Amino acid sequence: MNYKKSLYLLLLCVIFSSFSGSIAAQSTPKYELYGFIRNDFYFNSRQNVEVIDGIFHMFPKPNVPDANGKDINNVAQAEMISVASRLGLNVNGPDLFNAKSTAKIEFDFCGTGSTYFLIRLRQAYMKLNWKKTELLAGQTWHPLYGNVAPTIVSLNSGSPFQPFNRSPQLRVKQNLTSNLSITLAGIYQMQYTSYGPEGKSNIYMKKALLPDLYFGLENAGKHLTGGIGLDVKTIKADSRLLSKSVMIYGNYTNKMFQLKAKSVLGQNLSDLQMPMGYGISGYDADNKRATYTNFNQSGSWINLVYGKTWQVGIFGGYLRNLGTDKNLLPSSTGDFTVYSSGYFSGNQHLNQLFRVAPHFSYNFKNIRLGLEYDLTNAEYGKLNAEGKVTNPYSINNHRIVGAVVYNF
Repeated sequence: MNYKKSLYLLLLCVIFSSFSGSIAAQSTPKYELYGFIRNDFYFNSRQNVEVIDGIFHMFPKPNVPDANGKDINNVAQAEMISVASRLGLNVNGPDLFNAKSTAKIEFDFCGTGSTYFLIRLRQAYMKLNWKKTELLAGQTWHPLYGNVAPTIVSLNSGSPFQPFNRSPQLRVKQNLTSNLSITLAGIYQMQYTSYGPEGKSNIYMKKALLPDLYFGLENAGKHLTGGIGLDVKTIKADSRLLSKSVMIYGNYTNKMFQLKAKSVLGQNLSDLQMPMGYGISGYDADNKRATYTNFNQSGSWINLVYGKTWQVGIFGGYLRNLGTDKNLLPSSTGDFTVYSSGYFSGNQHLNQLFRVAPHFSYNFKNIRLGLEYDLTNAEYGKLNAEGKVTNPYSINNHRIVGAVVYNF
């Protein structure tokens, strides 16, 4: 009898252990570490608007003569740097509220500070996925960066022709069919911020209270993906400024061939690493505050890539200043007050940009070796009250980038 009781107890323990182990296995998160070690070498024929010590390149600076008439920006530069190396963690968690839960945290070494470069947060978010609905909360890519970005060697991902921004957001994606989906998002600024009277800062969106609002529609098929998006942003310095942007994009992939393209027509996109911002259009003497007007711009790019192990591609981009909604207010000296990376002393402002950048890369197992030549032409001129440029002239930058990447 004691023998039978012991056998029953042992059997119950085995069943309970198996059951509890199964529950534990289902509720224990699974972790996936990923990243890469990246080394970049670059050469520029002149000085540029850039960040991260030059590995994130945007466009050449204008002609600024010294006392002897020599252009102070016509100076070549070269460097090798490894701070774009990246480390991330994907988390697959238990089901929550009948949804699959996942999370991501990702960082690199591109933050700047007194110790030269610091660890920088890139992405940190959680997601809940139901059968047809996805809810994301945290920092990740801005929807205007989207699901379609160029395949190139340079770290800048096609900036400033391609919107580039990662920000905290609350985003909902609803699948209407197996291919068609809509996305709604509310986004606040953190690392990628607007220009203003206090410099580049997220204080202007904080004062506005409202988030950057986005609505998008996308159709994703086996070979072809296409979509449109609308973005509405409010910032506040002395007074409020409402800015609107629309985009259209497409991506065709078939075996070893990729064709990607995007076009953005927008206002005040300086928080997305695009050069047109806004300026002072008036002054309210009663309330002692400035009023503002948007710069309008169009930016488009196209990217063709062929190959897997041996890969060749070319990137082409074009960006144009379309002027302001209202006339700018000149100061007593005739200058204008503009908040933008495309505006320089002496009332010099960008008129247009274009870029042609062929690249070649070799991808084998964990290693990627890439080489890219980048010709970026910037056209500058004197800014007038309509926000447009008169008597434009051209400046070229010839850039060579070499990258060695070890993925894991």
